[in-house]
Amino acid sequence: MDREHSADNRNRFLLPLMAVLLVLLLILLFMIWSVLSGTMQIPVLEAEPTPTFTPAPTRVNLAEYYHFIETQQIPVYDHREGRLIVMDFETYIIGVVGAEMPVGYAPEALKAQAVAARTYALRKILRGGCQTYPEAAVCTNSSCCQAFISDSRMEERWKDAAGMNYNTIAEAVMSTVGEVLVYHGEIVDAMFHACSGGRTENSENVYANALPYLRGVESPYEDPMRTQDVEVSFEEAVEKINTAYPDAKVSMDNIRSAISLPEIFPSGRVKTVRLGEIEIVGKKLRPVFDLQSAMFTVETTDTGFIFHVKGYGHGVGMSQNGANGMAKHGSTYQEILKHYYTGVTIEGDLNHALPSDSPAATPEA
Repeated sequence: MDREHSADNRNRFLLPLMAVLLVLLLILLFMIWSVLSGTMQIPVLEAEPTPTFTPAPTRVNLAEYYHFIETQQIPVYDHREGRLIVMDFETYIIGVVGAEMPVGYAPEALKAQAVAARTYALRKILRGGCQTYPEAAVCTNSSCCQAFISDSRMEERWKDAAGMNYNTIAEAVMSTVGEVLVYHGEIVDAMFHACSGGRTENSENVYANALPYLRGVESPYEDPMRTQDVEVSFEEAVEKINTAYPDAKVSMDNIRSAISLPEIFPSGRVKTVRLGEIEIVGKKLRPVFDLQSAMFTVETTDTGFIFHVKGYGHGVGMSQNGANGMAKHGSTYQEILKHYYTGVTIEGDLNHALPSDSPAATPEA
């Protein structure tokens, strides 16, 4: 009797337990089926991301990265620091490109600038070096030679982007290393400017000589196009004109009719300007009213004049903005250079072209 009672008690607890286990098993099987069939997603706890620090890019070592060994050094007068520095020629070109063209321009435009800058410097050296500082091959003053940015000024100007920007410029210089522009066996005067306004200018219309490779050409892809509107009151115009050109004899009585443009070059640049009783060449009006180029028109208002200006710079040779536009439209640096410098060829090697007796000096401490 007692054994039968004990068995009944066990069955009473065992059956519900088995039922619960069976339900749990069914639930587990259902979950496995749901996951495998994609109808149920099991949440995954993601670990907190580990903070990372990306250092600013360091400057490439030209010898290691490009397997380039410079064989020519030149003395460069740094007019900002007031001292002569002897440096590798291609290192100098990197500094010129960094100063003369925005680093954000298209790579092919930067390459074109590198070749133009190298050519300009080489011609300078072959003709006796820097005129302002005779002990130097070139200087860093753009009014005499070419602009230049040193490593320290790169760091100051570009901060954390200095390494990346240097490497971008170095790539343009090293991929064209030694290449220069030649016309009938002669290194050309590779002039350049910021923006042509749509067409470059014949050299003789700005400077003394008519050079066959510096012919005016269309520049359809100026990017960006530089424009400027300069407003000048009648009183200010009288003062500035009489200060620059007293023989013009302008006054408040005749100022409204004192400025006219008798002749315009086919490019759109002003050939001559009438100022009161005198006539001057168009480019000479630029410093009087701080005009960005000689491609301008004049509008007379009730209170003064508005000069509507296109372009930036003298307009001869390569337009930097135009080169950037051509590069964005698929042109190579060779195509850019041959467009802006008529009839030239691209040749090297620079190290064979530099004279063995080029200016040399010991850098100052």
